[in-house]
Amino acid sequence: MELALLAVFIRSDSAGGVKTRLASLLGTEGASDLYDAFVEDALGLCARVRAVGRVDIALWTAGSPTEAIERWAREHDAEIHLQPEGDLGVKLSAAFDQGLQRYERVVIVGSDMPTLPLSLIVAAFDSLERARLVLGPANDGGYYAIGASHGIRPRFDGVRWSTSHALADTLRANASLRAAILSPWYDVDEPADLAILRAHLSADPAAAPATARRLDQLLGSHK
Repeated sequence: MELALLAVFIRSDSAGGVKTRLASLLGTEGASDLYDAFVEDALGLCARVRAVGRVDIALWTAGSPTEAIERWAREHDAEIHLQPEGDLGVKLSAAFDQGLQRYERVVIVGSDMPTLPLSLIVAAFDSLERARLVLGPANDGGYYAIGASHGIRPRFDGVRWSTSHALADTLRANASLRAAILSPWYDVDEPADLAILRAHLSADPAAAPATARRLDQLLGSHK
């Protein structure tokens, strides 16, 4: 069995649009362009994780893979998988079921937090040497990362997705597992989140270079 897998959940425009709640500020095309930059920075993080240790990469896409997704997969030597129909619990379960057949530790992250630090993902994998479940709390009551180890797939019974209860519900559904909790981080879904992101990148554009460049391009005409 191989050591570790980092899976990234991404969306394709074919799944019905991306970052639609940011379209009021950026327009539909601008929101899509910004999301592409989010994914580029997420994959940059994957590359840094891989440089630290032996970690494989997988892309789980909602909607048929676009040319960009296929290119990203080639560039990062990543496998592409299609997310099944159903809620997030169904999608996460499928990714864990497949990943844990082959890897001792599996960590899944979204693509909505372009400034996510390398240290938090390294901490997630390190935590799974002791714990069976790891969660990274997001600012909205959900989580930016979830990981599992040694063939034990998390359960998602009764989780109220897209609410402030998602993290607590997931912990409750897995009360029998020893869980580790990472430091919190913010994701970017709402216009208010975009303001936080802009403030962060104004101080440290290297935290998400692709996103910083795209925001500079987009917001020049949306101020």
